[in-house]
Amino acid sequence: MTFPPLAFWAFSGLFGALFVLMEVVKRRTQIRGTVTRKILHVSTALISMALPSYLTPGWLLVLAGMFTGVLALSKAFKVFTSIHEVPRKTWGEVVFPLGIGLASWLVYYGLDLEPGLATRALRFGLLTMGILDVAAEWGGQIPSPKLWFGKSVAGSLSFFTVGLILCAAHGIPLSFTAVASIFGLTVSESLLGRGLDNLALPSLGALAYLLLVTSN
Repeated sequence: MTFPPLAFWAFSGLFGALFVLMEVVKRRTQIRGTVTRKILHVSTALISMALPSYLTPGWLLVLAGMFTGVLALSKAFKVFTSIHEVPRKTWGEVVFPLGIGLASWLVYYGLDLEPGLATRALRFGLLTMGILDVAAEWGGQIPSPKLWFGKSVAGSLSFFTVGLILCAAHGIPLSFTAVASIFGLTVSESLLGRGLDNLALPSLGALAYLLLVTSN
């Protein structure tokens, strides 16, 4: 029988500690759940970028599945209000780790990529979900015409703009393919409501990265 490596328990403890910390902060300071939720959204996405360096793809999938179950139970029993207490119906926090697991399966098993390329694609996908998605929500605070599922023109423009910056940060030159890829991600994010963007964006971001690096 194979037991989880030490890194598995270390990351499990780190993510768990973050959840508990944000819950304590929210309850003691009365910070809104929307704020603590986004702090956790960004921090867990960034930490998850380190997972491929310490865990095999198989254990990464186990970790993603475990936290999907933990967050589903937490939502059902209202344990972590710092994650679940938002003024809209959403399953985004539950499918967040599931989205990471899906993207991990895609790049390491589904597409059977070279490990280094697979890891780079996964990390780009995590940044798509962790940074661009938050940029869309914050940009959406600016008054602008509404789209659907609570999304807005300003939010989508923010997502698109930060997406181009993310490409530049990865050394991807501005081109028709880059603009079209980020535009496609932007449209996808705007069409996915109820938090389902967290499920799809890591995989879509990884695919966009692969398209961009193979076309240049």
